[in-house]
Amino acid sequence: MKIKKKTAIITSFVVGTLMFTTTVLAEVVSKTGYDQAKDSIKYSAECFTSKLSNYTMDISMVVKDNGKIVNSDSTISKFDRINSAQESTTTSTKGNKKTKNYYYVDKKVSINNNSEDNNVYYVTEFENGKKDSQEGFKNPFKEKNAGDIEKIADALVGNLKDCVVSNEKPDGSKELSGTVSEAQIPTIINAVSSYMLKSNFSMDNRNNPEGSNMPVITKDAYVKEVKGKMLVNKNGLVENIFLIGTFYGKDDKGLEHNLTFEALYKLSNVNSTTVNKPNLSGKKVEKFVQKDEFANPEKYVGKYKNDIVLEKDGKFQKIGERTLNITHCDNKTISGNYEEKYMKGYENYAGDSSKLEFNAKFDESKYTATFNIEGSSEKIYMNVDRHSSNISLHIPNRARSNIQDDGNFNRVFE
Repeated sequence: MKIKKKTAIITSFVVGTLMFTTTVLAEVVSKTGYDQAKDSIKYSAECFTSKLSNYTMDISMVVKDNGKIVNSDSTISKFDRINSAQESTTTSTKGNKKTKNYYYVDKKVSINNNSEDNNVYYVTEFENGKKDSQEGFKNPFKEKNAGDIEKIADALVGNLKDCVVSNEKPDGSKELSGTVSEAQIPTIINAVSSYMLKSNFSMDNRNNPEGSNMPVITKDAYVKEVKGKMLVNKNGLVENIFLIGTFYGKDDKGLEHNLTFEALYKLSNVNSTTVNKPNLSGKKVEKFVQKDEFANPEKYVGKYKNDIVLEKDGKFQKIGERTLNITHCDNKTISGNYEEKYMKGYENYAGDSSKLEFNAKFDESKYTATFNIEGSSEKIYMNVDRHSSNISLHIPNRARSNIQDDGNFNRVFE
């Protein structure tokens, strides 16, 4: 399958505008409105990832240069949270060229079709079920750094006030709408926007030198105006968001460009959406099987070794050996012990962490685990190589004089 770099670039830029404007809408209303706006967004995210059975999202984006459409993308996504299934259809238009991409995934299979790939359907079957089948249903506000990112966004917005109208409707729904003009945009926001505008479009042209019709903005870039409207239904779900961001800049030739980014989000068919696996009878299909390399984690139980090598007098010299014993390994934890043994005369190279025992938990990747060094705040990182019988171990502050420490441990077969 061919990945559309251009679509990814435009999407990231418009989503950045979306996040900025949404934060503005939340920030500029009164304290009560601020809390309500944020609560609505967070409540919606919580519902999408843990409460609603199914729903449909329609997200469209249009980019205009001096009033002329240079790029448009429209994606209709259907989500079935209960069965961990999703399907989406994306239509992209660039000038006179139109492409379409279809994607379906559930616990057992993923199906991808792109109109540029001769209408081949790429089918990937998951040998033991898709481990991250809930990937599309994770709440971004519960991610590790979400709180810090939210604080940074709030700080960037600054003291914007009296720009938004909050309208409570008789049916219990509410609408937040407003406009932020050039004079009200904080300097830091203009600086970040200018950087994104120049770097993203420049990257797009480098990646697509013949097909890109995006202007290369090189100077005088700034935000002219941002307008936004958000509708929250009576159940507290964000049902509709419409955003328009206008940016100004010049290219290398000094030509002026007024770039307009329009983004529209719609939520529909809540708890009445059906996700259907496509019927591929008569279609051109290429099948793949994705093996679960960690289906048998016990196979990593055993002894691993790594030479301790010293660079001395322009030569490499072995002065000891590191031994890693894995005594237990399953899908959640890995435990064992680690020891360094030095040859006679080199014992002074031994450090505080020359002998350790550990019982570590794997992170979400299922291949990386961390554990603390006793009596220290430092962490040791262990990675199981899914494609071989090796394990890597990174112990911080091991850069002792002239000691070679690559951290790769080879399995010992006796």
